[in-house]
Amino acid sequence: MIINGGKKFILSLIFLGIGLCSCSTKVCYERPVYPVGGPKVGAELQNIPYEGYENFWEWIARIDKLRQELEN
Repeated sequence: MIINGGKKFILSLIFLGIGLCSCSTKVCYERPVYPVGGPKVGAELQNIPYEGYENFWEWIARIDKLRQELEN
């Protein structure tokens, strides 16, 4: 009897999960505005060397890729 009751409980949880999954809706949201650094930030970036700051430049490249993906 316990085994049959356990199977019914598991089965009811599965059906509950399937029912809840079908209730989800698609959320629409506005795209975030990508901030513009401006000429002061550009001048500052030109003074940073690549040697010794490889991780920083990789991070900047990833942010630029994200910006390009958000524009599409």
